[in-house]
Amino acid sequence: MRTEAARLSRANSYHETFLTSDLDEARHYIGQALKPHALTLLDRRQSLSVKVGRTGLGQVSFMYIHHGADVLVKPGKLETLFLFQVPVHATRQEVRVGSSVINVSPGIAYVASPTLDFELKMSKQCDNVVLAVERGRLETYLEQQLQRRLDKPLEFKPRIELHNKECQELVALMSHFTKQLNSHTPGLKHHIIQTQAEALLISTMLINLEHNYRDELLCEATTPKPYYIKRAQAYILENAHTTLTPQEIATEVCISLRSLYAGFQAFLHCTPMAYIKGVKLDKIRHELQLGAADETSVADVASKYGICSLGNFAASYRRRFGELPRDTLLKGRSLS
Repeated sequence: MRTEAARLSRANSYHETFLTSDLDEARHYIGQALKPHALTLLDRRQSLSVKVGRTGLGQVSFMYIHHGADVLVKPGKLETLFLFQVPVHATRQEVRVGSSVINVSPGIAYVASPTLDFELKMSKQCDNVVLAVERGRLETYLEQQLQRRLDKPLEFKPRIELHNKECQELVALMSHFTKQLNSHTPGLKHHIIQTQAEALLISTMLINLEHNYRDELLCEATTPKPYYIKRAQAYILENAHTTLTPQEIATEVCISLRSLYAGFQAFLHCTPMAYIKGVKLDKIRHELQLGAADETSVADVASKYGICSLGNFAASYRRRFGELPRDTLLKGRSLS
C-alpha cells in the first residue's frame, strides 16, 4: 500500500505542479482546487515549502499535497466535494471529520464528506495523496444505481483502514489512472474512455468504502419496482417543465392517489412532490452547467420549470448540491 501511495506522491508526474513558500499563495491555490480554507502555521519559526501535484479526470481530480511545515487546515464543510485522502508520510497527523477524530498513520486514511465539518493538523513531514470527487456526480451516480432519489445526504464512514482489500483496490485504481493520465501514450486521454474510467472509480468508491447507503447498494435481491412507479418516474421526467400534481400523475398511470403515495414511499422513500422537486432541480442544474452564454440567468432557467420563489429555490438547490445556482452557472461559463 505504501508503494502505491508513493507512486501517487510524485508531484512532478502530475499535469499541473505548484510550488510556493508563501502562505497566502498556498491558501489561494489549494482553496481554488478544493475549498477555500484557513491555513495557519503552528510553529512560527518554520517556513512553508508547499508542493502540489494535480490532474483531472472529468469531475474527479487527483492531487499530491505537501506543506513542508506544521500547519492547521480548517476548510469547515466541503459542501461540493468528497475527499478520500491517503497518507504517504503521516507523522503527527490528526484529522477531525464531524465528531470523529482520526490519528492518521501509513495504514489509516480517511474520507471527508461535504456535509461534515473538517479540519486537520499536520507536521512538516506529512504528505498526502487525495482523490476529490464532485458531490453532484457521486450522489447522482448513486441515485442511478439505487433507482431512486436520496432521502438524506451521502456520508462516508470517515476512518479508513488501508489494509482492507477493498481499500487497496481503490488506491491501486488511483495510482493506475494517475499514471495513465500523465503518460505520453493515449491511454485515458480519449473522452469516452475517461467517462468509463470515472464511472469505475466512483463505483469502486461507493461499493468498497462504508457509507450510509452501502447496505442498500450491495443488497443482492432488491424488490423490483411495480410498473406504475416506473411509468410515474418516466412521466415526471418528460413533463418536468410543467406544473405537475400527484393527482395528475396517479390518473396518468391509472392508480388511486393513495396507492401512488404508498408506492412512492415504499419504493422511492419520498413523496411524489419531493420526487418532482428533485427532478426539477436536477434538470435546472444540468441547464445551468451548460449555460455558458451571457444571456443565461438563474431566474430564466428556474422559471422554465415553474419556480417562482427564487429564495426558497436557492436554499433547496444548495441543500441538494452543496452550492448556490449562480455558482453552478459561473462554473459552466468558466469551462466554456
